[in-house]
Amino acid sequence: MSRFKFRYISQQQQFLRALSAGIGKTAVILPAAFLTESALGVLTLGMVFYTREVYLLAPGTVGWVAATWQSCYALGCLLMRPAFESLRPRYSMIASTVGMSLAVAAILLCHSVALTFVFYGLFGFCLSFFWPPLMSWMSLEIEGKSLGRAMSRLTLSGNAGIIISPFVAGALSTLSPRYPLYAAVLILLINTILLTAAALLLPKIRSDQHRGRSRNNTQHVADRSTPLRFPAWAGLFVTFTVLGVIVTVFPMYARDELLLEKSTIGILLLGRALMTAACFLIVGRTTFWHFNAVPMTTTLIALALLVLGLSVFRSPAVLALILMLIGPATALGFSYSFFHGASGASNRAKRMAIHEALLATGLICGSAVGGQIYEHFSMGVVGVFGAVLLTAAAAAQIVLVRLNRSKVKR
Repeated sequence: MSRFKFRYISQQQQFLRALSAGIGKTAVILPAAFLTESALGVLTLGMVFYTREVYLLAPGTVGWVAATWQSCYALGCLLMRPAFESLRPRYSMIASTVGMSLAVAAILLCHSVALTFVFYGLFGFCLSFFWPPLMSWMSLEIEGKSLGRAMSRLTLSGNAGIIISPFVAGALSTLSPRYPLYAAVLILLINTILLTAAALLLPKIRSDQHRGRSRNNTQHVADRSTPLRFPAWAGLFVTFTVLGVIVTVFPMYARDELLLEKSTIGILLLGRALMTAACFLIVGRTTFWHFNAVPMTTTLIALALLVLGLSVFRSPAVLALILMLIGPATALGFSYSFFHGASGASNRAKRMAIHEALLATGLICGSAVGGQIYEHFSMGVVGVFGAVLLTAAAAAQIVLVRLNRSKVKR
C-alpha cells in the first residue's frame, strides 16, 4: 500500500513538473495583462467618483487628478527606457504591481487632496514599469502575421479587463466611493502573487533572459522599421485624447447633466469596451490593414463625427450606440501604433515605451484639457475640440504618408 502511494505521488509530481516545464511566457503575460487592465479600469473610473464625492472637487480639478497619473506614466515610459533594457520583464512587472498596490492603498489612507495627487502620480510612474517591458517581451523577434496575432492576443486579454472594469467600478461606487480603490488594490496584489509564482516556479520563465533588445543584445540587428509608424503615432495620440474625454469627462457629464446612475454609466462604457474587444479580435485575424494607411485615416474622420454626436445627443440608447462605435476606432488606433511601431524594430522596448508615452499623453490632454473645457464651457465645446483635433490629425497622416510613400511596404 505504501509502495502504491509512493508511486502515485511520484507520478503526480512528475506530471506537475512536466506541466510547469511546458508553460511559457504567454501563459503569464496574458493573465497579467488582464489583471492590470482590470485594476486600472476600476481605479480610473472609481477615482472620478471618489474625488467628486469625497473631496467635492470641480470637474476641471478631477481632470487634473486623472492627468497626474497619466503624466507620470508618460514620463516614466520616456525616462526609464534604459531600465527597461537592463531589467528582465518579469522583475520589472513584479516591482510595478507592488508599487501600484501600495500607491492606491496610500490614496485611501492619506485623506488629503494634495497627497492624492502625489500618490496617484506614483501609481502612474509604477505602471510605466509594466506595459513597455511586457509588450516588448510579448513581441520578441516576431513579424508580420505572427506579430499581428500576438498583438491581438495581448490586446484581447487586456481588453477583457477593460470590459468588466466599468461595470465593477460603477456597481462598487454605488455602495461606497472607496470600494473601487479597495478592489484595485486586491487585483494588483493577486497579480503580484501570479507573477512572483511564475518567476519562481516555471522553468521557462526562470530561464528567460530577454531584456528589451532583439536577440538579447547578443548581436547587432538591422532596423527595418516602417515610416508608417509616424502617422500611426499621430493617430494614437488623438484617439486616446478622445478616450481621455470619454473615461474622465463623459462620466461627469452623464452624472451631472444627464442625471444617469453610476451603474448606468458603467454599462454604457461597458458597451464601448465590448466593441473594442471585438475589433481587436478582427484585426488580429486579418492583414489587409498591415502597411495600409487608408483605414487608419478614415477611422479618424469617422471618430470625429462620433465625438460630435456624443456631445449632442442625450438619449442613453443613442449614447450607447455612439460609444459602441467609438470602440473599434480606439482599437484600430492602438493596433496601428503597436504593429507599425514594433514591425522591423531592433529595439522593441524603446518602441513600446514611445507607444505607451504617446497613449498616456493623449489621455492627459483628454482628461485635463477636456475637463477644463467642460467646466468653463460645455460638453458641446468638448466635442468640437475633439473633432477638430481628429480632423487635423487625419490631414497630418495624409501628408506624412505622401512624403514617405516610396518607403512604405506594400
